[in-house]
Amino acid sequence: MKPLKSGISLAKWMLRVTLVLYLVVFYHGTLLIIDFLDVSFVFALIYIVAAVFLLVGGFRKTDNITVSSALLLLVAVGFNLYLDAADGIYGVVNHILPLSIAFFFLSSGNK
Repeated sequence: MKPLKSGISLAKWMLRVTLVLYLVVFYHGTLLIIDFLDVSFVFALIYIVAAVFLLVGGFRKTDNITVSSALLLLVAVGFNLYLDAADGIYGVVNHILPLSIAFFFLSSGNK
């Protein structure tokens, strides 16, 4: 059976939208209380802003916004993954989806 190559662009858009929705649902409680001195608020804000820029970057012809926001998201998730690794496997699993999507768009851009 051959892969459905015509579905690649739909799949990329689904990844972008899913990432934004996942992060908004996962971090909405953290973002309700605005406190720039709280590390979890800052990470949640970086996640949401980078995911929105990743979504916006899909509308552009160049890869600059997509790759930059994917790199920002990858670095933020990687650092947060390092901090949450002490919580065991559950601390790591929470970050696998954003990490994977960020790495995908960092390596492929808008292509």
